[in-house]
This record gives sequence, C-alpha cells and structure tokens, in this order.
Amino acid sequence: MMKIFFLIVALGFCKWLFCQTEKKQDTLISKTNTDVMVTANRLSVKVLPDKMVIAITDLKAAVSQNALDLLRTSPGIMVDGNEHIQMGGKDKVQILIDGRNMQLSDDDAAQLLKSIDAENIKEIELISNPSAIYDASGKAGIINIKLKKSIVNGFNGTAGIKYQQSVHNRKTLTGSFNARKDKLNFFGNISIQGNEQNTIANTERYTTDKDYLQKSIENDQYHSFLVRTGADYYINKKNTLGFLYSGTATTSDMFDDNVTLLTKQNQADTMVFTKSIAPTKLSRNNYNLNYSYQNTNETFIADANYTTYSSGLNNTVAITTTDAFQKDINNNSFQNNASVMIDIITLKADYRKKMNAHFVTEYGIKTTATNTKNNLDVLQWQQQNWISDTNQTNRFNFTEKVTATYTNITEAIGKLTFIAGLRFEYSNVKGVSTDLKNNTTNKPDTAYANLFPSLFIQYQLNPKTQIGFSYGKRIDRPTYQDQNPFVYTLDAFNREVGNPYLLPQITNNVELQYTYNYSTNIKASYSHTQQYIEQLTYQDGKNTVLIPQNAGYKQMINLSISTGFNVKKWWNFYVYAEPFWQQYHTIIKGFQLNTTSINESVGFNGYLSNTFSLNNDFKIELSGWFNYQNTTTIYTAKPIGSLNINTSKAVLKNKLVISTGIKDIFNTQKWQQTAVNTNLNMHTYRKWESRNIYVGITYKFGNNKIKDARERNNGNEAEENRIKSK
Repeated sequence: MMKIFFLIVALGFCKWLFCQTEKKQDTLISKTNTDVMVTANRLSVKVLPDKMVIAITDLKAAVSQNALDLLRTSPGIMVDGNEHIQMGGKDKVQILIDGRNMQLSDDDAAQLLKSIDAENIKEIELISNPSAIYDASGKAGIINIKLKKSIVNGFNGTAGIKYQQSVHNRKTLTGSFNARKDKLNFFGNISIQGNEQNTIANTERYTTDKDYLQKSIENDQYHSFLVRTGADYYINKKNTLGFLYSGTATTSDMFDDNVTLLTKQNQADTMVFTKSIAPTKLSRNNYNLNYSYQNTNETFIADANYTTYSSGLNNTVAITTTDAFQKDINNNSFQNNASVMIDIITLKADYRKKMNAHFVTEYGIKTTATNTKNNLDVLQWQQQNWISDTNQTNRFNFTEKVTATYTNITEAIGKLTFIAGLRFEYSNVKGVSTDLKNNTTNKPDTAYANLFPSLFIQYQLNPKTQIGFSYGKRIDRPTYQDQNPFVYTLDAFNREVGNPYLLPQITNNVELQYTYNYSTNIKASYSHTQQYIEQLTYQDGKNTVLIPQNAGYKQMINLSISTGFNVKKWWNFYVYAEPFWQQYHTIIKGFQLNTTSINESVGFNGYLSNTFSLNNDFKIELSGWFNYQNTTTIYTAKPIGSLNINTSKAVLKNKLVISTGIKDIFNTQKWQQTAVNTNLNMHTYRKWESRNIYVGITYKFGNNKIKDARERNNGNEAEENRIKSK
C-alpha cells in the first residue's frame, strides 16, 4: 500500500509541477523516407543491413495494444504461452528500452512491456545478429523499444489494472507517465503484481534397481514490484545529461508437497513424503548517469552504471520415509539458507562520426567490474537442534573484469550497403570457495581474450525489396550463480550442483534475409556453438543431480517466414512459421559416466492471429501458437500449444480501453520431457494454471502529443543478463 500511495503522490506532484505553464498546440514530429519505408497494416517496416526497424504509424490501429502485443506480430519474434520471448528460435533475448537493458527476468520483462502503451512507442528495432557496437554476449538477438516523449511542457500517461482468474487469481497494476517542463523531461513506468498458482509436477524415473514415481503439488505465491524512472536535462540543442533508475523487488513463497513411491520388481517398497517451504526475496537496483553530445555529423555518449542484486532463500525441508504399510521408518529435516549479493560497475563511451553522405565510422570502449558473494548454510535437525552441515556449507566469492573496445564502419555504394566491425574483449576471472573447515578452492582463476568480427551486406533490389547477408560471432559467459560449487538439496531424491569449471560458449551465426514489400520476411540462418552450456541430469545412486556443463557443441538451421495482410478491410491476418533442424554432439561426463551422444531432430515454432476490427472501435482477436517436439542433448520435449481469444473496446475518445479474453481455451499447455542417458530414464510432467479468463482496463490521461525519445544505453547489458532471477 505504501508503494501505491507513493506512486499516486509522485504522479500528482509531477502533474502539478509540469503543467504550470500556458498550454501550447503540440505537433507530432516524424520523418519518413519514402524510398526505404512502406506502410504495411499499422506498422512501417524499414530493413537496414544490421537490423529491422518497425515504426508505429497508425496510432488508431494501435489502440488497446501494448509493447508485448506488438512483438507478437513482429517478424522473427515468438512469444510463448508464458510470455517469454524468442528470436530466431533462441531464448534469452536482450530487451532494451531506449537503448538500455532493464536487467529483468523473462517474467518481469513481460510485465514491463505490458505497461508500455503502443501509442507511446516510436519504433521497435529487431537485431537478430548484433554488430560489433553491441556486447558480444548473448546467443539470441536484441529487441530495442524506442519510446516517445513530450515535445512541449505537459504531462501525460496511462494507468491500467488487470484481473485474471484460473483456479487462483492474479492481479496486475501498471502505470506510465511522461512530463516535461522547459529543459527537463521526467518519465517512468511501474508494475505491481500479485499471483498465486498451483503446478502439478510429476516425475517417473526408472533405474536398474528401483523405480521412483513422484507426484508433487507446488504452490507459488508470488508478488513483485517493478519501477523504471528517469530524467533528461537538455543543456542545449547538442548536449544532454540524463539519469535513469530501475528496480525490482520480488517475494515468492513456494510450498512443495510431494510423495515418492519406490517400487522394486513392480512391488511397493517404500514411500517418501517431502514437505518443503521456500520463501525467497529478490531485489535489483540499477543506477545510470549518462551524457550525450550530438550534432549533424558527430555523436558522443558516455555512461556510468552501477547495479546491485541480492537474493535470500530460507528453505526448510522435512522428509518422512515409510515402509509398504506406511509405517514410519525414518525422519529427516534440513535447511538450505542461501544468499547472493552481486555488484556490477560499468564505464562506457561511444563515438560516431559521419565522414560523408555514404561513410560512417564508430568507435567505443567499455570496462566492467563484477563482484559476487554467495553463501550457503546447510543445517541438519539433530538432537532437537539445528546443526551446521560442514560438508555442504560454503562461501563462494567471484570477481570478473571485462575490458572491451570496438570499431565499426558503414559504407553505401549505390544500392549496396556494407557494415563491418571488430570487437575485442579481455576477461579476467577469479573464484574462491571456502568451507567451514577453511578449505579453499581457487576456481575459476583464468584470463582469456577474444575477437568478435561482424559483417553485414544489403542490396536494394527495388524500393520495396531487399536481400541481405550477415555474419557475427557471439559469446555466452556462464551465469554468476551457475559457477559457484554449492550442492543444493531439493528433496530426498533431487539435487542441484554448481560448476566452477564452466567455460564460455562461442557461437558463429550466418543469416540470409529476403524482404518483400516490407511485410513479408524470409530468413535462413545457420549457427554453430562450441562449448555449449547445458544443465545435464545424472543418476547418482538413488538421487538425480542437475549440473551445468560444457556439453559439447550444437549446430542449428532455421528458416523463418512471416507475413501480415488484410483479408478484408476489417480483417487482418498474420502468420509466423519457423521450421528448424538442430544437432547436438554431447559429452556426458561425470558420476561414473564418460561417453558421448549425437542427437538430431527437426522442430517447428508457429504463431498466427486473426484480428477483426468491428464498428465503434471494437476488436476481436483469435490467436494461437504451437511448438513441435524436438530433441536436444539428453532431452526430448513433446509438442505444446495454445489457442487464445481477446476482445477490446475503446471508449471516451479512445482514452479508456476495456479488454477481456480467455487464454489457453482448451487447456493444452502441458510441459512433458524425457531425459535419457546410459543409466537414466526419466519422464517429467508439469501442468500449471495456464487457462484463465481475464479483464483489463487501461486509461490514458494528459496531453498525448509526443516526439522521439533520446536513446539510452547503460553499457552493462551483458553482465546483467548473467544474473539468474529465480
């Protein structure tokens, strides 16, 4: 309640402060090059050699839409049933707002995007193969949402509330605002969410000795608060100083109640009951100060960034073992008390020089220092007291310094455009693990350097058609938490282990792209990843152990086709189809195993939507997505999909939008996976509360005349994406 009260007071103050001047007639500033941009439906799409730019031009058609809605129908983008975003078949897409990363989990990123109204978006940049000017980290691409801001003094924004009902309910409150007075522009977004749901989590595991049949109900009570706010001070027409803050605070109370039946030769052996209580608190704060200088031919941007992350877990597990007649034969209780603290400091500078009408050079330098502290206290219940377990309790401190520099050139020769870049990154990594006996392990302790070239070539066949080629090399460093060597006991039969010996994975990616009429996009890509990082599952006696490893290498071929068109004036159709082939050469090493396997499979991702725009600003959308099963390292997933319906009605001159709908109409979102290696045969089934009915209300207030926002980039996107949020 205090957070809501603070928000209301802040919005009221901003409105009072920024509206104390005479109202002026605003104008909407837009620049359109008709030679390279054609309007298709509500979007104008511009295909550049290194990215695709989607401009939001028809504001009336965008009524009731938000940033996540726009991404659902953007070329090469897939949003699954959990609202996680994929690009070119790859997850962990970097989401930037005005050029800077929001350092959010997939769930929080979706919440932020839903708080951004489509009418406040200037354009969306889709960067599937990032150039040398971006951090080399990330196996997937980058999505940059560029916002608009007020052109003259005034205050405007949106406020929304959404209620979803399944077995349990979910409530979301969102808001955004933008205010300007003279040289000062102030802006922000907020999202508050309360959520509870049950998940059925069943596992069948077959071994040479016994079979383990586990049934579980996970109850998750989840609450989150997300805020993004900042200010730009326009010193003069060329110089701007800005500050930006973003933060999240999350609490999650997870209750897991499961029972495992052990059978031997189809006869009941024992039953094990586990009750787990796992309250978790997470917080993340990011502070960014930046300066920019821009004139006709030059741009200079400098950033200083500081990020803090902390998490705390107090997990209590009680295990009761009974015989076949359910007579207690053993009781055991333990606690996992874990804490993580991460500090990231980044300094970054970029310079861009337009030499002439056809030639541009870019240079940049960046340095990042990261310090993480991981503590795990494991306690066993013995003789009516909690006693420290010296074999598992541990402290792990990890430091990393990364220095990077890059150069990038762009040259246009007639209808042909080249962009070539080279990025150099040097990393120095140290980790120290200490147990209660003061035994230390210095791992990782290494330094390595990499070069990351990039190349883009585009040829303009005619004003509506382009073909393009791109090549890029990327690196994915392990998450900070994955590198700590903790042994985390989940229940009587399942454990997770960190791996300080992890090495970064390196990906080379090649793409061919054809665009027709700026609405039909066909892209073929090939990627090869070395030292592929995968969470592998092993059998260790009666237990399973999940451990991240450099599992070998993978290669993937993707073909994506997307198009949108008007069947009728009132009926818009969009389809995205992505067949792919992938092959994994997997090294299975550990827990008495030392072997390799080769798995290959074909898969398919697809999305389609039908939007019917009826009279009086009333819309109906019928949409669905589908993922066909595929095999990776040791895992095979079954097909999954969903059908959804949504309606929206705009009233009060489009200031108030009422939305209703049903998600997963046929309740088909069931995740099923099989894991198989030499001594493991495990089947996992998870079903969450995916089918729900919802109603939402969004209200727009203030003066909505807006112009282009200043692009912001804090410089530590790569490091923030390596923080696990759950």
